[in-house]
Amino acid sequence: MKICHVISGNTFAGIEQYVAELSQSLESKHEVSLICNEEIASNFKHCKVIPIKKRSRRSFLAIYTIYKILRSNDFDIVNTHGSNPTYIVSILKKMMNINFVATIHGIKSNVNVFNKADLVIGGERSLVDINTRTRIIHNWYNHSSDSKAEGSQAIAVGRLEDVKGFDLLIKAWVNIATPLVIIGSGPQKDFLNNLIDTLNLSKSVSIKEWIDQDKLMQEYAKAKVMIISSRREGGPRVGLEALANNLPVLSTDVGHMNKILPSELLAKPNDLDSLKLLLENTVDNIDLLNQSAIFEFVKEEFSLESQKNKTISAYEDCLRSSS
Repeated sequence: MKICHVISGNTFAGIEQYVAELSQSLESKHEVSLICNEEIASNFKHCKVIPIKKRSRRSFLAIYTIYKILRSNDFDIVNTHGSNPTYIVSILKKMMNINFVATIHGIKSNVNVFNKADLVIGGERSLVDINTRTRIIHNWYNHSSDSKAEGSQAIAVGRLEDVKGFDLLIKAWVNIATPLVIIGSGPQKDFLNNLIDTLNLSKSVSIKEWIDQDKLMQEYAKAKVMIISSRREGGPRVGLEALANNLPVLSTDVGHMNKILPSELLAKPNDLDSLKLLLENTVDNIDLLNQSAIFEFVKEEFSLESQKNKTISAYEDCLRSSS
């Protein structure tokens, strides 16, 4: 199968990592190409990369550039990721015979553009109000360990932005003895550091800059629990990574976490009192919590291999429907 992924971001972040890992996994049995902005092309090593200049999605040049690429290649599947490339390919589908799969990443307020695709892939909550055919394929983990996490600190991982709820997490940490390390970079860094100082938590809460995947795995091994405080999520992927590395997780009820964790380990999203109650009841006594069955469930159901197979099945379904 000849597969073409199309992305539009100019930084190598969540969507880009998703596409890189999926492309590498598919490459062993399929011919995979990627259309992406030239600024990030060097991050993709395991597929044919077709770099293009960053332009507005409504730019004629952007649309024409992708049109020429698709016309000169006989792709079986064109898989867009996110709203911008989906908008462009939805226009091109009116002119060309394209088997068009669109993947939603995260929760969207407006999903109308995705209704132009032949098939939409996304997390369960992401598919609300989609009128075309859909396939639920959750995110995955790509690194696992058989060793037990036996660290002494709690960690939280993600971009420092409002949606991740790190402000709520810091406010909820006032009565907790376990040290907390937040790993991430982003626009709220100064705000969050000021909040730590204001609450006199500088001895128990700290922020580290974002690190690469190998170093992040080392942080998982040094931790005793991961906290997810997000207000909303399409995943979160870091929760899967932690559990696949035998690191217990406490979370707000976002994304697929309620399919993995029991309700007593979930807090209401964007609810400080709920998060505070969960953390005060569990963090300092996390060693008494046995999540071994959850670790095994995640390793079986959320591996890259299992999600790759679901993706191939979705592509094949799209091809059958068009024949």
